[in-house]
Amino acid sequence: MLSDPKTPVFPVRIVLKRTGLSAELLRAWERRYGVVAPARTKGGQRLYSESDVGRLSLLRRATLHGHSIGRLSELPDTDVASLLDETVGHRSDTPETAPGEDAAERTIRRCLEAIHWMDGAALDVALRRAATLLGPVPFAESVVAPLVREVGEQWHQGRLRIVQEHLTTATVRQIMSGLLAGLPSDPTAPVFVAATTSGQHHELGAILAAATAAAAGWRAIYLGPDLPGEEVALAATQLHARAIGLSIVFPIDETGTEREFAALASGLGSRIPVLVGGEGTRQLAGLINRFGFTPIDSLSGMRSYLAA
Repeated sequence: MLSDPKTPVFPVRIVLKRTGLSAELLRAWERRYGVVAPARTKGGQRLYSESDVGRLSLLRRATLHGHSIGRLSELPDTDVASLLDETVGHRSDTPETAPGEDAAERTIRRCLEAIHWMDGAALDVALRRAATLLGPVPFAESVVAPLVREVGEQWHQGRLRIVQEHLTTATVRQIMSGLLAGLPSDPTAPVFVAATTSGQHHELGAILAAATAAAAGWRAIYLGPDLPGEEVALAATQLHARAIGLSIVFPIDETGTEREFAALASGLGSRIPVLVGGEGTRQLAGLINRFGFTPIDSLSGMRSYLAA
């Protein structure tokens, strides 16, 4: 499964780099307002969790927009995000609501605008607000999945830069990690393993697959991107997985993908079904069929398969 966002793993230097805070301000916020409570190593060094880093980043953005840290420190992250959303607003050339647009479409439009402007704060706020309002499964299916497809398509067309795609990935990964960790986990539930194969660095599809499986009652384990087929097979075998989810997007190296599929199939035999989703499934339909894998065209389709 994705690492628990509440596990303390980050030293101060990483926190300062990721949040933009100074060491002095971070120390003052902790002592005076108790905004986070870092753990300590045996040597007394502070360690922060992913949740701590997210909260500190959110608080910093809110204070930069004029809110008092004293007031903010008493609020949960969702309330801070709402305050920031109200303060930042949206750029004057973007209408609040387009004709016929629903809440999910409005969120996607705002996210795409934030991505184009490299506005990580606005992207984070828009996604967190939608996640709170919709809940994990509707959020993943109606907001994250279409947003990821559109970002991937625009990147493929050269309309987005690599850094914009990376900003999207980092933000969505952090939010989905928190949502996935918050879903109930039954240690006796069937295991679902999600990953991408070698050469596939775009990991959001696999993260979404893991979240969908977890919401369907499976014990979801996300292995990460760019893994050799034999490594995925080894992990799935040792974990006694009942299903594997692979995400394949552009660019596609058909020769390399065939080699990875062969290694995966060889390591698994016919014991574990392999579900393949993502924008690359159409191009690889023949290959997927030849290895006896199952193409999945949507998160709802995957949920139906796992529920059968």
